[in-house]
Parts: sequence; C-alpha cells; structure tokens
Amino acid sequence: MLLRAACLLLPLLLAAEVRRVGPGQQYRTPCEAVRAAADGDVVEIDAAGDYAGDVCAFAPRRLTLRGVNGRPVIDAAGRTAQGKAIWVIGGGEVAVENLEFRGARCPDRNGAGIRFEGRRLAVRDCVFRWNENGILTANDPAAELLVEYSEFDSNGHGDGYSHNIYAGKIAEFTMQFCWSHSAREGHLVKSRAARTNLRYNLLDTGRGTPSYEADLPDSGAAWLVGNLFVQRASSRNEAVVSVGEESAAPRAETSLSLIHNTFVHLGRGGAVFVRIGRGGSRAPVLRNNLFLGRGSVISPPQPLPPGNAAGPLPDWLDAARLLFRPPVAQPPAQDLPPGMAPEWEYRHPACGARRSSARTPGALEASVAADSSAPDLPRRCAAEK
Repeated sequence: MLLRAACLLLPLLLAAEVRRVGPGQQYRTPCEAVRAAADGDVVEIDAAGDYAGDVCAFAPRRLTLRGVNGRPVIDAAGRTAQGKAIWVIGGGEVAVENLEFRGARCPDRNGAGIRFEGRRLAVRDCVFRWNENGILTANDPAAELLVEYSEFDSNGHGDGYSHNIYAGKIAEFTMQFCWSHSAREGHLVKSRAARTNLRYNLLDTGRGTPSYEADLPDSGAAWLVGNLFVQRASSRNEAVVSVGEESAAPRAETSLSLIHNTFVHLGRGGAVFVRIGRGGSRAPVLRNNLFLGRGSVISPPQPLPPGNAAGPLPDWLDAARLLFRPPVAQPPAQDLPPGMAPEWEYRHPACGARRSSARTPGALEASVAADSSAPDLPRRCAAEK
C-alpha cells in the first residue's frame, strides 16, 4: 500500500515547480505566480518587492507560499479580493509562511488579511497588522486551520465585531507559539470550532482595547495548555477567557481543559479569569494553572483543585518587560498523566522552547528558561535563543 501511494505521489513531486516572485524574477507579484501555479508548486516571494494592492482569490489542491530574503509585506492599499480579504484561500491544502498582511478594509467592516474558505490551511511565521480581521474563516465543518509562530497586532475595525483572529464553525483550530495583542475592541482570539487547541501562546491586551483575551462562544472541545493570558487596564471586559456564552446548552463534544496556563490581571478592578456560560462545560478540568491579580478564578464559582494557585500580583512579575517566570515553584504542581503535561513553553516573540519540567504551576517553569528549541522553529527564533 505504501509503495502504491509513493508511486501515485511521484509524478506530482516531479511536476512541482518553485515559482519565484520579485524584482528581476519571472513573476512580479504573488498573485501572478499563483495564477500560473500548478498543484504542489511552491511560490517564493522576495522581500525586496513592492506588493501593495496585490489581492486575489485562489483555490489550489496543494500550494505553498513562502517569503524569502526577509519578510515580504503585502499591504491591501485599499483593495480586497471578492470584497473579503487580501488573499481569499480555498482549495485543499495550502501553507502560507513568513509573510506580513496589512491594512485590509472592506465596506462590511470584515476585511481580513487572509479569508480561509478551503479544507486545510497552515499559517507559519506570519504577521497580521492593522486589518479588520487578521485571519477570518468560513463556516466549513470539515475545515482545519493551524496557525503557529505568528503575530497578530492591532486588528479590528473598532466596533467589537472583528478580531485579531476569528475561526468560524470549522472542525479544528490550532494556534500555538503565537503572540496576539493590541486588538481594537474585538477579541485577541475567537473560535467557534468544534475543537479548539490554544497551546503556548502569549495573549496580551498590549496597547489595545480588546474585549476577551480568548472567546469560545460555542464552546466545543477546548484544550488550553501553556498559555500566558495578560489582561491590562485598557481591556474592555472583566473576563479573560469566556466559554459557551452564546449557546443555550453544551454541545455533545463540549469539554474544557485548562492546563498549566498563567493568567495575569493588571486592571484596576477585579477580573473573572474564566467565565463559563450556559453552553460551556459543566465539569471543566483545571490543572496546575496560575492566577495572579485581583478577581475571581472561575464563574460560576467552584472549588479550585489542588495544584492550581491564585494570589495577588507578586513582586517578581514585570509586565512591562513581559517577565512572567516565577523564581520558585511554590506551591508545587500536581503530577499529571502522560499526554497532559506540557512539553513546551512560549518564548517571546512568537517562538517556543522545550520546557525543562512541569513542576511549576503556570505556563513557565520556575527560575530556569526552557532548554531547547520547539518543533519546526523558524530560523529567526533560533537566532534569538
């Protein structure tokens, strides 16, 4: 069977081309190269080019688009494809790597850097800045979105209905080793996916005015591990993570696991670190989380299981410098079964590293930095170790 599959794949591999974009290259803009590309091709985009207003919609079976020689910037420059986004991506399997998307605006106030309408999309080492939505997906119950090592900065129209990143009613949404901050009135992350995986991210109010740091309005199966949630005074909502607030009752697949996250509230009033609505899990799993600052841990209230820790802001925390690593493991974390303990941790900016152990509550191990690189680490992260 494996030999047969390899034989079927070989003609596609042999036919694949690298289509180069930029000054002096075969194609002037990425969209020109995309229109010429065949299934399985790689489009390499030189950062030296000017791609302002290069908007398009495409739906390949397989395609990779990659920035080279730096990070190319694609500014919407007042244009969008299909009135939706800089790029509207459909089709089968698409990867977008090392690109920056800026300034998408639409008459419906929902312009996105990327509008995802296909089956599988992987976004790696990208930046989404000053769009109405960084990434926005369609509602395809079979679609899967992976976003990693990427930054979302100052997206949102300012009306509260557009967000740094918004996954619709898709099968699975995974966001890992990302930095989402400074959203304009909307959420730092919003997901209606049947399964949402938020792993090893920094979700920080920053200089913006976001509402929730993470909003899962339909709940679904939610796995939140190793995240740093930082709510500052400019946040528009007391809740940090909101789950199931727009559903009347839990769905069949509804669950909520919060494992080794660090929550920091820096506002003047009290926070609700985790708010569970009518559609949220009735039996959330909380293991080895750290809740720092004024406020209540969970609403509706319930006892905090052993291994979790809550208290006032400690002297060692320096939010201005993004220093959230505790000096000692106190109290110690509870032992977790295989597959539940975090293997990695967030490293700034939008990078990751192997966690030295899981003896400390929260997203970062006490006193010592993580000791090696995370999987598929971008080259820029390796240089910053």
